[in-house]
Amino acid sequence: MRPLLAADRVRFGRRRDLWLLMFLVPLAIGLIYLNDFNRTVQGIHEYLNIDLGPAPDPGMVAQIQEQIRQQSMVELPGFAFPASLVRIATSPISVILLALYLSIALVAGEFEWGTVRTIHLTANRAAVLAVRIGVVVGLVVTTLGVGLLIGTIAPFFMSFDGTPLQQLAAPVPDLVPALGVRLLCILPFISIPVLVSVISRSTGIGFLLTVLVLVADLAITGTPIWPESPVPWLPATTISGSISRLLSGESSYLAGVAPAWYSVIALIAWSVLPVLLAIALFRRLDLNE
Repeated sequence: MRPLLAADRVRFGRRRDLWLLMFLVPLAIGLIYLNDFNRTVQGIHEYLNIDLGPAPDPGMVAQIQEQIRQQSMVELPGFAFPASLVRIATSPISVILLALYLSIALVAGEFEWGTVRTIHLTANRAAVLAVRIGVVVGLVVTTLGVGLLIGTIAPFFMSFDGTPLQQLAAPVPDLVPALGVRLLCILPFISIPVLVSVISRSTGIGFLLTVLVLVADLAITGTPIWPESPVPWLPATTISGSISRLLSGESSYLAGVAPAWYSVIALIAWSVLPVLLAIALFRRLDLNE
């Protein structure tokens, strides 16, 4: 395993596109976080600047404005550390796109470059693909980790109307499980593209088929027949349904038909089974085709 990992590190360490993505994705995460904060602050200011009309008692106006201020500020603790980590990890669309790109480019690309034949002359096929998937997971987790580092540092330099943001910080009792669930939500976007890449052996077709699979998953989840069917919990086991169930919690429309552990098990299956199938297929491929 170590020689394979060292070989991948040398090969991919020279790819400028990977280094560029590893820089741009955390930057995008930070900018999205800051943009959400700015929009929230602007919304609070709009509420505070509402014209209350003529009022004979200035004290009453001040009291009403303070009530509006307190009600409007309920979202701000979500931007302070450590809640900022959960916010950043809850909508990592840029990380998901990175996972899709890396999974397809680094697996299907081997077939297009023809290097897949020479790799297997002296190495075990299952080990090669397992290490490659490990590299992809490592790159994605590292990128998300850098994004979370931004979410750790940035709140200490932010403020609201002169009040340091960290003064509004609130504890997050389930921080580690919450981050773990959000990482689990990303893994299917690695396993599915890997399987599709092994089947298609083409970067372009791999991207297309992956998109079709994810669109089909959304369509199955959104089909209105499930509430009246014998398996109303089935949408909670699709990729999109599982993510919705876990991230929305008890406010999810699926909360009444499926407990959260259904979706956890489903995401684990979506993360592991496609990888096992991809490795099994990869071991049996005719690389001379």
